[in-house]
Amino acid sequence: MALAHLDLAKKVTVGVDDLVMIDELKDAAIMNIIKQRHARDIIYTNIGNVLISVNPFKRIPLYTQDKIDYYRENSKSANCPPHIFQLAEDTYRTMVSEEENQCVIISGESGAGKTEASKQIMQYIA
Repeated sequence: MALAHLDLAKKVTVGVDDLVMIDELKDAAIMNIIKQRHARDIIYTNIGNVLISVNPFKRIPLYTQDKIDYYRENSKSANCPPHIFQLAEDTYRTMVSEEENQCVIISGESGAGKTEASKQIMQYIA
């Protein structure tokens, strides 16, 4: 089975894309889904309007111009998989439509990928 990051048109779902859809929102269930997704190189998972990102500790082709174009065209689609570019697009669209400043909070432990996430948001907006 192809990995989800290789072809967005052929979306692969492992667990759920949005954790609000699980029956019981408990730590064990959340961790299980995130571990399953991480094992398949699916490092992004939503929980409502919050994006959870897990550092893959390897290079995955997630940040190409094709991915930027995809999220610019499809970020509002219900079938759009979670991604830092989706978060960037939604934040940008909200800023423009509401004419108000927006903020993205990126937190995590040392080595979690905070700097990389910031770079990807800037790449998308640029």
